[in-house]
Amino acid sequence: MANRVMTGFGFLAIAMGLFFGFKPHAEVALVGNLEGRIGIVAGTPQSLSDIVRYGDFLQTPPEAPFKIRSLKSQQQALDLLEKGRISAAVLPVDQIGDRTVIWQATYLPPTDRTLATVAIVIGVLSLLLVLIGNITTAHPLAVFSDFFVDTIRGIPMLVIILYVGLPLAGAVKSATSGYLDMAMMTRGIIAIAIGYSAYMAEIFRAGIEAVPKGQIEAARTLGLREWHIARLIVIPQAIAIVLPALGNEFIAMLKDTSLVSILSVRDLTQRMREFQAQSFLAFEPFNSAALIYVVLTILAASGIKALDNIVNKSRSHE
Repeated sequence: MANRVMTGFGFLAIAMGLFFGFKPHAEVALVGNLEGRIGIVAGTPQSLSDIVRYGDFLQTPPEAPFKIRSLKSQQQALDLLEKGRISAAVLPVDQIGDRTVIWQATYLPPTDRTLATVAIVIGVLSLLLVLIGNITTAHPLAVFSDFFVDTIRGIPMLVIILYVGLPLAGAVKSATSGYLDMAMMTRGIIAIAIGYSAYMAEIFRAGIEAVPKGQIEAARTLGLREWHIARLIVIPQAIAIVLPALGNEFIAMLKDTSLVSILSVRDLTQRMREFQAQSFLAFEPFNSAALIYVVLTILAASGIKALDNIVNKSRSHE
């Protein structure tokens, strides 16, 4: 059943991607002359802007790039053309009027291009998961989880933070035309969450598998549904089992927050570096940072130990 659902979802996603990919393209033209600045309206694809900037539309590109002025709207481009503040602009073909056309091009609107790309990628990945699942006789989501856990655990946390914080966040911003522009702090939080999710997934898996199988079989014999078995029997015991390991991961995560300073996030480590640069002190700033981290980890360890004693209190009396 799961394979059929995933297969249908994959083909549906690919069909949607092809639908958005083959929608009518927008037609634009570069009008005016090339003696001054060229106006480009916000939302124009970067590839098209680069062609205009570097003069790749000419048979002999210029030695130096053209001067570009970013504009908020097409109406602003028309007004500046009329006033002579820019010599050329990239405009839709229906707004050219009697202006001289230097070059014409077509492109898929950014929204349609993003939807097409995302839909096709998701569709192909879904079908690939179904194919691997059929070969290995595993659930497609189990195949994805194994691949995700093994991949993320093999990448250093610093690399994950840099990847999520710089190129991936930039790609998301470009794909959404600037709508999703995450702050550096948000990027760091997402990166750390992705990195530690793989380790915590393995911890929860080990905790769930540690629950005696006889209890699950007895619950099924009593007529309990799978949801009730998970909520009343498996999850409470699994949480009690994995709590110490989760505490260790939380402490490690607390210390790894210092890595987000590589994104210029003004956390404790970054502020200590700024203070060192201002005061020219060699050891004192980082000694202070180390002491604060030690205090935080001791408090976290004490809280986790107390919580573990509360959760496992009933088990200790058995």
